[in-house]
Amino acid sequence: MPIADTSVEKTHITLEDDVPSAMNPLPGCPFQTRCRWKSQVPGRLCDREVPPVRHLTEGHQVKCHLGDDLLGTMEPAIKIAAQ
Repeated sequence: MPIADTSVEKTHITLEDDVPSAMNPLPGCPFQTRCRWKSQVPGRLCDREVPPVRHLTEGHQVKCHLGDDLLGTMEPAIKIAAQ
């Protein structure tokens, strides 16, 4: 989706695999069928629980069961320049 704000830097991400049914959603994380990191979450948590919102840094939040150590190695998909 285009973002008109020039202070926003967006990384293009392509989600692969099956899009879950909106009429019959799976339990757990709504991205579980398309997430390449799902196998790194212990206890099949993605299959059972929707991840809570976690605040990583100021202005950066995520809904994911991955541990902070792995999330810390990733770049955010959307960055907003400081004003």
